[in-house]
Amino acid sequence: MAQVLFRHMGPVSIGYVPRGPMIRGDCPSLWPRLRARIDEVARRHRAMSVILEPDVPLDFASNGKDSGMVSGPVHIQPARTVKVPLIDDDALLGQMHQKTRYNVRLASRRGVTFGAMEATGDHLSAVYELMRDTARRNEFGIHAINYYRDVLEALGDNGVLLGAWSPEGGLAAGLIAARFGDEVIYLYGASSTEHRSHGAGVALQFEAMKWAREHGATVYDLWGIPAVDPDTVTNDIADKIAGSKGKDWRGLYRFKTGFGGEKVTYPQTLERRYLPGLPWLARRLGVVHE
Repeated sequence: MAQVLFRHMGPVSIGYVPRGPMIRGDCPSLWPRLRARIDEVARRHRAMSVILEPDVPLDFASNGKDSGMVSGPVHIQPARTVKVPLIDDDALLGQMHQKTRYNVRLASRRGVTFGAMEATGDHLSAVYELMRDTARRNEFGIHAINYYRDVLEALGDNGVLLGAWSPEGGLAAGLIAARFGDEVIYLYGASSTEHRSHGAGVALQFEAMKWAREHGATVYDLWGIPAVDPDTVTNDIADKIAGSKGKDWRGLYRFKTGFGGEKVTYPQTLERRYLPGLPWLARRLGVVHE
């Protein structure tokens, strides 16, 4: 089973199968059936191509060309992630980087509190203000608030909005996570510039891991690190951890790898082309992601 999304450009479109399980079982026998269904819906949308982003390599038992696929463009979702096994609390803390573990314990000593929130009204608005604060600080874009409301509504009981409150009473950090099978995936997060010194943003991830474990998950996916390890995670002025600004993900890399776990690299994207040449042209013109 695969969800196919389409971006329309006048009379034609580009299809996209988001990252996730596409085939579980005998790939050589199941792939022709899945490909036929993708072709059917692609024709209805006059698709130039459909890009697939599998979570594991697909074994077609033949080369890509014989299977009707070619190598696709660069990843739309992050090419790598960090997956943390949800072992007991002491073991989770023990596998963390020393500074990460220090911040988790610092938040506890300073009286930071945590809890799940209803994904409506003032709660979501407060987390959204933190997102705007974080976006300004780190120079990246965010969606409108209704986007996050729709995400949480669609997830239902499989989603959670978690918050961390500073000892002064203000919301210091917030995150949205989703449960899928035996994994919980960290989707969105933000922290307050004013209350950052309490370690709430780091400690909130630890709380999310505990929430995930309590809800039956065995793995916590931190969703997205740079495709290549940075040469250094320190800044150029002082021997301190670099921040994350725009496309500079050094701080993000250090933050997520600080929890331990395994760095996972996803396979290359695949593309089913119906009008050779036109998908490449669409990407060159910036109509779709390249």
